[in-house]
Amino acid sequence: MANNINMLLDVNVPIGVQLGQTRMTIRELLNLKKGGIVRLNRMAGEAVDVFISKKLMAKGEVTVVDDRLSVRIVQLYGEREKFKHL
Repeated sequence: MANNINMLLDVNVPIGVQLGQTRMTIRELLNLKKGGIVRLNRMAGEAVDVFISKKLMAKGEVTVVDDRLSVRIVQLYGEREKFKHL
């Protein structure tokens, strides 16, 4: 069994971070220009959602490491926890 798990440890999985969402009319979308602002449904500094293989798995905070945007995990969701916030 341990051998089977070890084979999985190097498998790459897609990770995504969602900063927020919004709704816009087609008119607003077509009027977007370079430098335009799209306002999201989250406040600055609010935790972002972290998805692994399109499943919500954690909350994180946006940070910068070595001049790159990064996400620090602040909460991991277990099977029961991940549905409490919905």
